[in-house]
Amino acid sequence: MDEEELRTLIAGGESTTVEFKLNAPWSAEMAERLCGLANSPLGGVLIIGVEDKTWAIKGVANPAAAIDEMLKGAALVSPPVAFVEPDPQTVMLDGQRLVVGRVSPNNGILHQAAGAYLLRRGTMTRPMDTAHVAEYMHRQGLVVWETQANLRATLDDLDMRVVERYLHHLSAVAGRPSRASSPVELLTLLECVAPVRLSRTGEEVTRPTNAGLLMFGDAPRYFYPQAEIICTYYRDDSGVRRYDDRRTITGPLTRQIEEAYAFLKLYTPVGARIEGFQRVEEPDLPLEALREAVVNAVVHRDYSLKGEAIRIFYYSNRVEVHSPGLLVPGLAIEELKAGRSRSKPRNPVLASLLRDMPGNYMERVGTGVPFMLNQMQAAGLPQPEFSQPGEFVVTFWRSESVRRTTPTPAPAQVYAALPQSEQLSPLSEPSTAALTLPAQEQRQRAALEYIRLNGSIGNKEHQRVTGASESTATRDLEGLVERGSLKRSGKGPARRYTLA
Repeated sequence: MDEEELRTLIAGGESTTVEFKLNAPWSAEMAERLCGLANSPLGGVLIIGVEDKTWAIKGVANPAAAIDEMLKGAALVSPPVAFVEPDPQTVMLDGQRLVVGRVSPNNGILHQAAGAYLLRRGTMTRPMDTAHVAEYMHRQGLVVWETQANLRATLDDLDMRVVERYLHHLSAVAGRPSRASSPVELLTLLECVAPVRLSRTGEEVTRPTNAGLLMFGDAPRYFYPQAEIICTYYRDDSGVRRYDDRRTITGPLTRQIEEAYAFLKLYTPVGARIEGFQRVEEPDLPLEALREAVVNAVVHRDYSLKGEAIRIFYYSNRVEVHSPGLLVPGLAIEELKAGRSRSKPRNPVLASLLRDMPGNYMERVGTGVPFMLNQMQAAGLPQPEFSQPGEFVVTFWRSESVRRTTPTPAPAQVYAALPQSEQLSPLSEPSTAALTLPAQEQRQRAALEYIRLNGSIGNKEHQRVTGASESTATRDLEGLVERGSLKRSGKGPARRYTLA
């Protein structure tokens, strides 16, 4: 880690992925701190020699001893914690020696220290309760959520007409009738229903699985309120002003895909050119690339995360598709972009069902990301951006010029994360374009940019980003909630704001 990167981390303060310690804790406590970071899908950084309250750089008197304690602590974790570099590093900053240990992102293995599974949440390391462990297992793809039977549902909650149409389509594709003697037998083979033995009576009954309800259910949202797509259209490029259109799309997954695509098509301007005697229409953004992003979100999202919907934001200069959950372990964004990663859907049953559905939903299995890249390149547009600020996000920019039209003031860590061509002046030195905006809108834009890169923001973080007082920060963030740009969760100091 170089000096500039370290300075940026310290300027951003402690977070879910960054922890400061003035002195190296004893190895037992060190193990707990490292365990909390190691169980994060994003990993984290432990910096020794910085005060956690003031972020003041004090330095370490004996870096070698601090490194030894960090290595001892890593070894006490079960399984041991892996660092990005082979060993923690000593870095000179402002004439002070700091010890930095970068913990690798979690690869699907749950770490334990002092007899507990620990996870860093906010700025605290806490034991994971049963619900947190279950959430972790689902998020990492270690538990197959989609094939679990839903005991609250019965076969009456499935639309058998849709099942029969699917059966007919499968027979047509295969060129021969299905071997299944009934729709229920077909659903069993497809893992859309499963036998369950009732604990009270011992009776064996057939119940729909989660995948079956999502694909063939009359009203999947009744069982999974999170199984929806929220589409929001803004006339501006930040979402600071109130949205102009918002739609909540529910129903079977095929209907969600089609209605989300219709929403995107509705607001995508279409130009035209003449080739010979033909008029050729050219949308501002490749619609097939947008559709592919929606299909990928539906297939790969983590449906076990309650209260988390797929969200599509249509701004004046870009489109963002937010999918709950991160890439499953073993997949990396760069590998996907290069087409070098084997397809590894989080929900293979849903992927298989959508592949066989009429509509060609999964015709690009394993090649969806390269397809989006190629579509944007063919249209002469910037490559789509893929990021994971607590969820998987795909961003489509309409053009390079539109992309840089309105600078957004950004905090230190956001500022450093942007490409050199997009680095913007902080609020203390606003750009000419930013000066034309009201002060509150400048602060709210900075908050929104922070959330897009970090996943969420709290009152204290907003104060640090913008220099606002506590009451002003509250008004800024609550104003964005009222306009439909943000949603809040938690109470008091623990309240967090995320994109709505």
